[in-house]
Amino acid sequence: MGDNIPPKIWNALCPGSAETSSIYTTTSIAILIATILCLLWSVSSYFRTRDGKLPLPPGSFGLPVIGETFDFLQAWQSDIQYREWMRKKVEKYGEFFKSHLLGSPTVIMDHPAGNKFLFQNEGRLLENNWPWQVRKLLGPDSIAMKVGEEHKVLRRHFGGFLEHAAVIRYLEGVELSMLSHFENHWDGKEQLVALDMTKRFTFSTICNLLVSLDEGSDMDELRYEFVKWTHGMLKLPINLPGFAYYSSMKARKRILQILDRIVVQRKQEMAEGRMSDRAKVDVLSSLLTVPDEKGEFTSESSIKDNLLLLLFAGYDTTSNALALIIYFIAKHPHVYSQLVQEHTSIIERKRESDDRGAGALTMDDLSAMKYSWKVIQETLRIQPPAAMGFRKAITDIEYNGYLIPKGWRLMWSNQRAHDDPRFFQDPLTFDPSRWDKTPTPFTFIPFGGGPRHCPGYEFVKMEMLVFLHHLIKKYQWTLVDPHERIVRDPFPRTEKRTPIKVTKITSF
Repeated sequence: MGDNIPPKIWNALCPGSAETSSIYTTTSIAILIATILCLLWSVSSYFRTRDGKLPLPPGSFGLPVIGETFDFLQAWQSDIQYREWMRKKVEKYGEFFKSHLLGSPTVIMDHPAGNKFLFQNEGRLLENNWPWQVRKLLGPDSIAMKVGEEHKVLRRHFGGFLEHAAVIRYLEGVELSMLSHFENHWDGKEQLVALDMTKRFTFSTICNLLVSLDEGSDMDELRYEFVKWTHGMLKLPINLPGFAYYSSMKARKRILQILDRIVVQRKQEMAEGRMSDRAKVDVLSSLLTVPDEKGEFTSESSIKDNLLLLLFAGYDTTSNALALIIYFIAKHPHVYSQLVQEHTSIIERKRESDDRGAGALTMDDLSAMKYSWKVIQETLRIQPPAAMGFRKAITDIEYNGYLIPKGWRLMWSNQRAHDDPRFFQDPLTFDPSRWDKTPTPFTFIPFGGGPRHCPGYEFVKMEMLVFLHHLIKKYQWTLVDPHERIVRDPFPRTEKRTPIKVTKITSF
């Protein structure tokens, strides 16, 4: 290799004696041979089939080792670019195609058939599988990492905290927390950043529910680390200083230290009999005192990993969705007018039945917010907070005449399904009235599906409806910048975090 380079240039690049030059040459040849062998192995493993008959799905693996990860992650950061990345792939290869993403050969499934296939075959042909970098951030004891019977037992145990009866119990506390939030952080403001407000509210609410943590230094510290933790979730998985993923892993360690401190303090309070009434019924106390169906108590490592998961599920996705609801309502005045009509009707009906005033919201009131739920659904359709999910083939799979080899990852994308004009006319138009009709099964999947369907669905629905009710009741608002573009970090939001001008309403 060095023989083909003029000596002056070679010596400038690689200063030293002839022996040094020889070492560089030998090393370069060794690296070249290793690279060629790696490429040959990669190509053969990519393109061989298990039985020599079925072809692999159409598509491209991109570059060796890294595949198409760089292009995918770059596109992911922009709403327009991500949609365009998917559109070009579908245009070139069809609805069902292969790629190489986040360290694994990956098949992007079609819809609705592919979504149905994924959601109905977990445990038989497939198992849940997140990219390794996400698994390290969530932790080995997280329910999201469990499969088979272990996942079922954990899900039933944790699901009890989010079942319908539990959501009814939480309603009053969520509403009181929301009223306090609006009074302390919205009232008296002429301008604010909507996403900052929704994040403050949802984090406070989920911390209250999980560990009875009030606003203050502990919550601020936890939220500070949590923001850094989520920031690196879909970034290049390089665990070295200066990279977002490295900061995320460091933040995970600090979050677990904070949670450990909370768990130790709770155990001490329980032993001394000085828990507050609120703490007695929060999720942490239940995990420490209530065994699962097998009679086993949750380990401390499992408690901390799953408190982290529940914080994740109840904070980022919900807060971003609420800020986008505010954004879309402001861009569509007729939607705001219909919301005012609906919530005025609910308030008037409550006043007729309660001489003291409107009174606290009930589950019946939430059931009457039909147009509000359509607005929420339409927001989740256009900008689903969790836009994809993964499964892994645990055996060779034949699908649509193609082979999906064992060990390959399968990805569903609700963004693609939600954008499909075959199922949603004018898909990029914000139109809550489209929800007057029930969509085709497996085309609207903002909460996933199958055994992994979001267990907090009912809680999130309740929280969003309560927020929207008091928002409409208390404020009018306009966008500071109506032309903000939507980005992902890693969840969809407007680029400037949706700054709004706010006017307090007194007519209600």
